[in-house]
Amino acid sequence: MPMSYCIIIDNTVTGICTTTDNNKMCGMTGDAAVKITPVSDTASTISGTISTSNIILANWSKAMWQNVVNRAVRTLASGPFRSNFFSATATVDGN
Repeated sequence: MPMSYCIIIDNTVTGICTTTDNNKMCGMTGDAAVKITPVSDTASTISGTISTSNIILANWSKAMWQNVVNRAVRTLASGPFRSNFFSATATVDGN
């Protein structure tokens, strides 16, 4: 069964290796080599939707929600996971 492995250098995932049934080794040379691929930009993107039924929060402006996501970005940049983020941005779409 094929398996995927993360290549980690200095606490950062720098590549992905997916083995095959015939080749279980990452980074072998020759015709049977399993290629180590870089982490794609899409793997670095997180998106989502926040919904609320709270009447006060439901009436917040786009600017107020942008302040909330900006705080989340600052927390990511300075918190215990800061070494896992090369950069982070967040935007609010909608009303």
